[in-house]
Amino acid sequence: MWLIAITFLSVGFGDIVPNTYCGRGIAVSTGIMGAGCTALLVAVVSRKLELTRAEKHVHNFMMDTQLTKRLKNAAANVLRETWLIYKHTRLVKRVNPGRVRTHQRKFLLAIYALRKVKMDQRKLMDNANTITDMAKTQNTVYEIISDMSSRQDAIEERLTNLEDKLQALQDHMESLPEIITRCLSQHQERVEQRKNFLHPDAAAQTLQPPHTPTPMFNAPSMQFPHSSMAAE
Repeated sequence: MWLIAITFLSVGFGDIVPNTYCGRGIAVSTGIMGAGCTALLVAVVSRKLELTRAEKHVHNFMMDTQLTKRLKNAAANVLRETWLIYKHTRLVKRVNPGRVRTHQRKFLLAIYALRKVKMDQRKLMDNANTITDMAKTQNTVYEIISDMSSRQDAIEERLTNLEDKLQALQDHMESLPEIITRCLSQHQERVEQRKNFLHPDAAAQTLQPPHTPTPMFNAPSMQFPHSSMAAE
């Protein structure tokens, strides 16, 4: 029993040592169980002694209120000692060195107290970031990253659509000279048709073929010898 007790509690005086393999195995298993039970006991006690989340918030709020009051008091002390130093050095006819040194010491102590209160406030703010707050921050960061990823996908989709539209616009620009040529030819034909409609005489003259001019004088008919001989 003594061996089991000192092995379970991880004391190990060494006055009793197991010699057989079975005893050594029992001692090892007892030591492992003792270490596990000790760790479990410490975890349970620390969990019970630890403040809950609501209690932590209340404690931090009360400490912050007290530190704020101390900060205001320290700042007021600094201002008061500054005014007293100025009063006893500039506003009096005869300067009292002892009183001035006293107020200078109080001024330095007030500055030291002010710095200490500020340091306590910083420590309180650092201790306020518990594991729960870190988990909440992690969830918030994960949501932000997910939102950014979805927005990136939407931007990539828009870029793809924009590239397709630019490609279609380039195709239309390449076919634009042919369309312009066709439109100009159609416009020229319409202009000619309108001109022919407004001036039909000119259109007829342009369409008629040129004719040979008729002679003004009738030349006498010429008789050939073979024709006279045929008449006889």
